[in-house]
Amino acid sequence: MLDASRTVRSRTRTLARIAAAIVLGAVLGGAGSVVLAPDPLASSELADEDLRSVNPLAGLPSEPAVLVIGDSYTEGIGASRPDRGWVRIVAETLSWNITIDAVGGTGFAQGTIANGRTDLAFRQRMDAHRASDRDFDLVVLQGGLNDYFVPHRAEVATVVGAVEAAREHWPDAAIVIFGPVEPLGGGVRHSARADAVREGAEESDAVYIDPASPSPWFTQRNSARFDSGDGLHVNDAGHAYLAARFAAALQAHLP
Repeated sequence: MLDASRTVRSRTRTLARIAAAIVLGAVLGGAGSVVLAPDPLASSELADEDLRSVNPLAGLPSEPAVLVIGDSYTEGIGASRPDRGWVRIVAETLSWNITIDAVGGTGFAQGTIANGRTDLAFRQRMDAHRASDRDFDLVVLQGGLNDYFVPHRAEVATVVGAVEAAREHWPDAAIVIFGPVEPLGGGVRHSARADAVREGAEESDAVYIDPASPSPWFTQRNSARFDSGDGLHVNDAGHAYLAARFAAALQAHLP
């Protein structure tokens, strides 16, 4: 199983380097660089089962079955083609057998969208996937931007509840939360619950991909280049950048 993890880590490095070369070399213009953080467990002598108890991503197969539930970012809004959305870039590069469940305007708490559809919050959608009896090795929950109106503690509880539901449905799956992120052109009001999403991930011991740490992914210097034009979503370069940063952060959790 560790050989599979090394394969995933190699693909992750490839994605980060390719996307970094494309995005950072061409459009970032001094805003920073993707840093592939060293993994403290890389030289571990732990047995596979012990390593998995420390690192939930340690047992991933080389071509994992992955469920990604998210909002308009996972939907690929702002990209010129669906295959240029961040999650499809990651999935293709890392050989994920992916199921994408993306609905713009939704979140951990927000389950009603503009056209009147309801019951679309992340936990409710996981319940629907569980009904299909499909198993997943990895569940990624991306979002939080559309929960900006939810009180802090209520959002924390909703995130914890979503992780608990994922573990109940797929007890052998690793759970990753990809926190809210947005360019700065339209302000950051939609990221108001970023701290609550992080806190919920920490309380539930989920792997958290933090777009604000160790420094914000989107800044005043790079937002204009990545903004799709609406101040909230990102363009092709922005999706490639997110894929690179997500991959680099994910690598830090791989054995």
